[in-house]
Formats: sequence, C-alpha cells, structure tokens
Amino acid sequence: MAIDSLDQLNVMHLDVLTEIGNIGSGNAATALATLLNKVVDIEIPRIFILDYDKATEILGGKDLEAMEISIDFEGDLNGRMLQVLEKDFANSLINTFYARELDDLNELNEMDYSVLQETGNITTAAYVNSIALMTSTYINISPPTVKVDTVGNMLTQAYETLANAGNKVLYIDEHLIIQGTAIKSSMVMLLELGSCELLFNKLGISID
Repeated sequence: MAIDSLDQLNVMHLDVLTEIGNIGSGNAATALATLLNKVVDIEIPRIFILDYDKATEILGGKDLEAMEISIDFEGDLNGRMLQVLEKDFANSLINTFYARELDDLNELNEMDYSVLQETGNITTAAYVNSIALMTSTYINISPPTVKVDTVGNMLTQAYETLANAGNKVLYIDEHLIIQGTAIKSSMVMLLELGSCELLFNKLGISID
C-alpha cells in the first residue's frame, strides 16, 4: 500500500525508527568522543511523528532564533536532516575546543562555524548512514550547512526543498552527555513519502 501520510505509521514502525536512531546516536557518540577527545555518552533517543506546528512549538516557537545544522540526502532515499541548537549547546560544543563565551548566536565567527559544522556533520550523518546500512540503500549526503535563523524559517525551507514530504516530520529528542555534562539536542528528519515507503519495504515491514 502506498504511503500518503506519516500518520499511517504505527507503534511497530516507530520502534524500528527508534532502533535506527539508537544505532545512529551510538555511532555519533563514538565519533564525537574521538573528535573531542572526551567521554561522550548519549541516551536512547525518543522519536515522535509531529505536524509542523507542533514541531515548531517544541523547538521553541517559530520566532525563536537558533542554530541550524542541516544535510540533504538523495539517492535511493531523499530527505533532509536538521539539528537545531540553541545558544547553550553551541557554547558547550565550542568550549570543548577553546575558551569562548558566546552571548549571542550572531557573534559566531568563522572558527566557531567550522567547529559546529564538523560536529553537525558527525551527528546528522550518523543517523542517515544508519538508515543506509540497515536498508542496504545508496544515500549520498551533502556537506552540512550551518546558519542562524528562526525555527519557523528552518522548517518551512526544509519542507519547500522536498518534492513530497507530507505534512509531518520525525522529531528526534536526544541528550548528549559530554564529560558528564548533559546537553539537549533536537533533530528533525524530513523524508519524502516515497522514500519512507521504500525504507520500510527494504526492512520487510508493510504499511497498512
């Protein structure tokens, strides 16, 4: 059966996505620990299917200014992965490399952007690579884009980029623990509906 909306996914589908997310987050934690030369743990992520308004609300509201790290992926599966960071997260990451007190996201300099881009490349790509591995699909990942924008613009632009993503997103709530300090991270995945259908077909799971 063709998928017309992510609402067709049930608890079993979410369990599968959670398992993929768990593998992806574990890979991200291992890679980050190597990059930062620090102990990095990550809790099992919680995954929800949300409409755009609810996702925007949970991320802080459409007018909240935040840091976006995004990658586009295409091939057998097409979509976009966003990591949305608030100032405290950006501050914590930057200070694992060098001392820097960031009062506002608009104060980010070229070196700060480089740090966040490299970190985002690891965390976002880890999820997409996990999907590719589990489904034996080919997925090409674009270099990460880092920018400061409002939450509303982030989701709107992501939606307009994809041919048919429906009106729902996969919201991934995760918590990183870097050297004993807990940091909340929000990930949002938008999949074209045809790609979502292929994903579960590859896993041998039907969509009613």
